Amino acid sequence: MPTISFRISNQEKEFIEQMAKFNGMSLSKLIRKKLLEALKEQMDMESYEKMIKLHQIKDESLSHEEMKRELGL
Repeated sequence: MPTISFRISNQEKEFIEQMAKFNGMSLSKLIRKKLLEALKEQMDMESYEKMIKLHQIKDESLSHEEMKRELGL
C-alpha cells in the first residue's frame, strides 16, 4: 500500500492522536477516513452546485396549477 506524508504542527499532531484514540482508531485509519469523507462531501457539493446552475439556466418546473392542467385535472 502506498504511503503519503505531510507536515503538521506538534499541536495538530497531538489533537489528531487524541481524536484517533477517542474514536478507537489508528492514526492512519482516522486520517484516511476523514480525508476521504471530506473529499467525497466536496464532490457531492460540486455536483449539487452544478445541477442547481443547470436548473437555473433551463428551469422546466411547473406550478401546481400548470401540472393539474397538463394532467387534465
